[in-house]
Amino acid sequence: MAYRIPESKYELIQSTLNNSEYKAKLTRILSEMSASELAFLMENSPPQERKIIWDLIQLDAEGEVLGELDESLREQLLFDMNPEEISLAISDLEADDLADILQSLPEKITNEVLSLMNSRDRGRVENVLDFSEETAGGLMNTDIITVRADNTIELVSRYLRFLKNIPQNTDDIYVVTKNDEYLGILPITKILTSEQNLTVREVMDTEFQPIFSSLNQIDVYNLFKNKDLFSAPVIDENNKLLGRITVDDIIDIAVDEVEQDFIGLTQIEDDIFASPKKTISSRLIWLSINLGTAIMASYAISFFTEILDQIIYAAVLMPIVASMGGIAATQTLGIYIRAEALRKLNNKSKTYLFKREFIVSIANAIFFSSAIFLITNFWFDNFQLSLAISGAMIINLIAAAIFGFLVPSLLRKFGYDPAISGGVVITTVTDILGFVSFLGIITILIT
Repeated sequence: MAYRIPESKYELIQSTLNNSEYKAKLTRILSEMSASELAFLMENSPPQERKIIWDLIQLDAEGEVLGELDESLREQLLFDMNPEEISLAISDLEADDLADILQSLPEKITNEVLSLMNSRDRGRVENVLDFSEETAGGLMNTDIITVRADNTIELVSRYLRFLKNIPQNTDDIYVVTKNDEYLGILPITKILTSEQNLTVREVMDTEFQPIFSSLNQIDVYNLFKNKDLFSAPVIDENNKLLGRITVDDIIDIAVDEVEQDFIGLTQIEDDIFASPKKTISSRLIWLSINLGTAIMASYAISFFTEILDQIIYAAVLMPIVASMGGIAATQTLGIYIRAEALRKLNNKSKTYLFKREFIVSIANAIFFSSAIFLITNFWFDNFQLSLAISGAMIINLIAAAIFGFLVPSLLRKFGYDPAISGGVVITTVTDILGFVSFLGIITILIT
């Protein structure tokens, strides 16, 4: 996750980027920036400037910058690097960040990079690569400190001083058996405040529940949020300690979920400075789908050409019904996706949410059908036309709530992500239903 850099520094960098005389000055400025600042700069610069910045970033900082970049831009940079360069750049990263980067590479390149690592680093990252990146095992970091229960606090203190540097974000060390089975946690604060002659067993917390490596990352996020955790140990099904998850990993999950939902609902590329080729490809797909759905809606209207010839005002009012249905359905769809993303959907909660959305749709239908009846009757002084649009509004708003809830559930069953495809499907349904119900009611009333 990249953090915003001061505007003055950003403007200074932009002014020197394309001036070769300032290359040394720019190199110095970049060397003084953190990895998150460099990632922010890369993500907010056009492709040509990105290349200049990347070429000037020091090799020992490239790995951290790659870890901070969004996935699409990181993949572009890795594509232009050979395995030796990748191995050198990421050698000092934590195991979870290493795994994130390697998982975005083709399998052949991943294997080549792994072969270039020393046995310790290779072992660390392979432990994480064994798990899906959507699980606790894929999130965890294997850099942990463990002690035995029969050690004294004095011995643990001397051991920590011997290490000199402890893993970042370490608030607890973990107590294990000789077979690395998890027993509990030993908070750093306990080490500092307890009598030195006490044993770890007398001080440690055995009530702290570890996280299973197979747990979905959204469930991990909710666990950290609900229990206000800073870190937590990760175990396998045999209670063997594998690693830990820290709060910075949880923040990344939250940011990624928001970004993916935004990309899905807007159907636009995640990199605003993507190349024209990539942007054209992305836009063509979704515009083609929208064109197909628009043709379907137009085809439905073609069955009512005679009615439109008789009551030309119907063509003026049709978009109102379709628009109201589309917005109402999108609201329900958004509720469903949010509840699903936060793992708040179960059989009981689904039933409640469906009933609530249905009740809300009835209230909306009563209000807006009455309003559009009065407006249309005042506007065109045509009772049949007013009655038709009022009835169509009731049908479409109620249907919007039903389909807005059922469509994402059906899409999920067929393996599609409702955040990406739900909007297109639901607007097509409400458009066609709105047009057909409006024009169908008019046909019935005037024949």
